[in-house]
Amino acid sequence: TSGPGMALKTEMMGLASIAEIPLVIVDVQRGGPSTGLPTKPEQSDLFMAAFSAHGDVLRPVLAPTSVADTFGVTVEAFNLAEQFQTPVIVLSDQEIAQRKETVEPIDTGRFTVIERRVPNAAELVDYQRYRLTEDGVSPISHPGMAGGNYQGAGIEHNERANPTASGRIHQQMNDKRFKKFDALLRRRDLYEQLGPDDAPLGLVAWGSVAGVCREAWALARAEGLHAKLLIPRLLYPVSEEVYAGFFRAVRGGLVVELSYQGQLYRLLRMAVDVPPGVQRFCRSGANPITPREVLHRLRDLSVSLQQPAQSAAPEV
Repeated sequence: TSGPGMALKTEMMGLASIAEIPLVIVDVQRGGPSTGLPTKPEQSDLFMAAFSAHGDVLRPVLAPTSVADTFGVTVEAFNLAEQFQTPVIVLSDQEIAQRKETVEPIDTGRFTVIERRVPNAAELVDYQRYRLTEDGVSPISHPGMAGGNYQGAGIEHNERANPTASGRIHQQMNDKRFKKFDALLRRRDLYEQLGPDDAPLGLVAWGSVAGVCREAWALARAEGLHAKLLIPRLLYPVSEEVYAGFFRAVRGGLVVELSYQGQLYRLLRMAVDVPPGVQRFCRSGANPITPREVLHRLRDLSVSLQQPAQSAAPEV
């Protein structure tokens, strides 16, 4: 779908979250809001992907950076949906979806396929679909499995899937639904970094704009600028550890996005201590960002970092 189609199905995403149903949604972003710019790319559905659904929900949001990358990211989305029994959203955009790109043959053998956790014979004796487990993931049966029947409604439930209005159980189930993503936040393979850890200039870019920033980073490196680039394929939930490590040495930088607000920049500000020298570089869809523009911004930041700090005027 695209943004308008996903907006119409927000209630179903909330249902899949509380019922813990594996589900993958691919949103090919275009200019919005509403009918917006149907034929132009934009990266402005990130807030909707992360937050659409009332109540407290947490769902993984992934983004490919190229046509070839879309295959691997989609496999990863299905793996996460099965592993964590959750909706997963893949945020592509029109710049990727309608591009012609020559790619190498895909070696499907290098991908691992993760299956959902199903109940064993002992667990089916007294089946508890939403059993509270150490990692937050409960065994999920499939239709026709003897002893595996359960209710899959959108109302809050206890471990046996029976409806409840208990505040205590609601708290337990919220804990469960959030705790299961702790393992996801520890993964480092969903992020790509170019450049040394100690670089004082930092770039963050996602989706189709990541390709722009790869080229800008290469140009900056050729000019001798000490810069690094972080490309997250997992946009949400935000890994505080990954970004804290990336920003540790950064004194100036850019979060580059094709959206009016700079939505990833704002998400990062919610979750991590973004250095004061890191700025948004964003604009509305249909206005492409070029590598040379990013390079020019990096040059300016590099010059500003070399300026001596202004000392306070002495008191009289």
